[in-house]
Amino acid sequence: MDFRYIYTRLNVANFHACKAFYRDIMGLPVKFEDDRDEYVEFDANSIRLTLFNRQNLDNFIPKEESLSFDVHNAQIVLSFQVSNLEEATTHLKNHQVELLAPPTSYPDRGFLSTCFRDPDGNLIEIEQMTDVLIS
Repeated sequence: MDFRYIYTRLNVANFHACKAFYRDIMGLPVKFEDDRDEYVEFDANSIRLTLFNRQNLDNFIPKEESLSFDVHNAQIVLSFQVSNLEEATTHLKNHQVELLAPPTSYPDRGFLSTCFRDPDGNLIEIEQMTDVLIS
């Protein structure tokens, strides 16, 4: 059996706000969209990130299945690499995106990072690669 990872889909409550966020603030190009079904695919370089209006999940998930969505969920983190973390955080702040913590350096792992949430509460990390300091 050959399982190939093809994309990550976020089942969101506020489809239009999230679509605008990933397109306009995160700058991800739209590969495909279906406004009737409220589904969109973004090109995130080597993978796709897709959004789906979770109100439409009834078509895919049996009604007996209990679904919950916690706005403070951290089970999944979308991680994006940036060339300049300071520029990226300034861009986000200019678009009223609140950072959850100030940028932090991890010299033993070779990156700087910070986190924020999209309009639906999904956790996003951005990181800038640096030199690894081994002591």
